[in-house]
Amino acid sequence: MFMNNPNGYYLEENESLAELIGILLGDGHLHKKGEKSYLGSVLSISLNRIEESEYVEYVRQLLISLFNEKPKLHVRIDSKSIDLKIYNDQIIDFMILKGLLTGDKVKNQISVPNWIKKDELWIINNQKNWELKYRSLVIGCLRGLVDTDGSIYVDHFNKIIGIGFKNASISLVHDFKEMCKSLKIRTGKITESPYISKSSNKIYIAYQVLIRAKNHVKKFLELIRPKKWEFKREEIEKILNSLGSSINQALKSKYKRKDSCCS
Repeated sequence: MFMNNPNGYYLEENESLAELIGILLGDGHLHKKGEKSYLGSVLSISLNRIEESEYVEYVRQLLISLFNEKPKLHVRIDSKSIDLKIYNDQIIDFMILKGLLTGDKVKNQISVPNWIKKDELWIINNQKNWELKYRSLVIGCLRGLVDTDGSIYVDHFNKIIGIGFKNASISLVHDFKEMCKSLKIRTGKITESPYISKSSNKIYIAYQVLIRAKNHVKKFLELIRPKKWEFKREEIEKILNSLGSSINQALKSKYKRKDSCCS
């Protein structure tokens, strides 16, 4: 929760804050007072209110728990979207201080703040700090990213579950890949494809990375615990059942872990 201090506000660097950072990098925006037509500072997160109603409530509660402030809900009548907005100069200033940028995320080619991600050499030389603090930050950020700009899907032909992450910022996709690597989760090569922005109707290049190996998909689901998996697991089970398979079969591998989310 936000705490007063002489210089404004303070919030501990923990898994919940790192998760919010991931959510904002995926489906959020920050704007400062005076930028373009914005009369005040705003933190905004746009989500699908029809197909992801449970996740909308999860994010709302996350914002309340972190900032002790209820976000304003703005329903877009002409679409499935709902915007969760917080109008608070100090909160926006704090999020900027934590490494987020205001304005157009595609033009800015956003990336994960350095207080969350750590490179391979740093991890090797700081194993204790990695295990005590930074590993959980990476897990939280990856959860926020995959729940917003990620996908958990069924490969009908191979009857397996795959995980994808797609974004118009190559640096953010690279960070996703490297953070997975820091957790010993193997991803594929980064690929690119054109896409049309729903907000601007402009054509951009999107970058994508996939996780397809059964043991690494399973490990990702167990370590990261995406809300997308929690809310869509039943649907995925039904799809696999229609193909003569199941989640257990789709994720069956040599990888074993206690307290499995998938058993």
